[in-house]
Amino acid sequence: MEAKEPTALVQQRSLLNRWSIFALVFVSAISTVLYVSNVIGVKKLLVESDVLQKRIDSLRTVNESLRTESYRLQSADRITRIAQERLGLIPPPQAPTVLEEKTKR
Repeated sequence: MEAKEPTALVQQRSLLNRWSIFALVFVSAISTVLYVSNVIGVKKLLVESDVLQKRIDSLRTVNESLRTESYRLQSADRITRIAQERLGLIPPPQAPTVLEEKTKR
């Protein structure tokens, strides 16, 4: 003969089984939401990183351009030409001689 389980025990197992399934679905849903949120956050950080990298590259290009312009403006040929044209300065016929003082010991 088969022993039948009491009805109360069957109902208790059924209720426990329902809550277990509900808890599993709830935990799965929360895990999915957290995962998707993390993926969205990482995507935003990657986009921001790309924007900042492009800005850095642009600033490096501008910096190099300004450095080149600075070197051009500081060139001796340009300064000499402007001094002659605008200020009327005349270059010396020969290079200056440096005299050193000899000290007695």
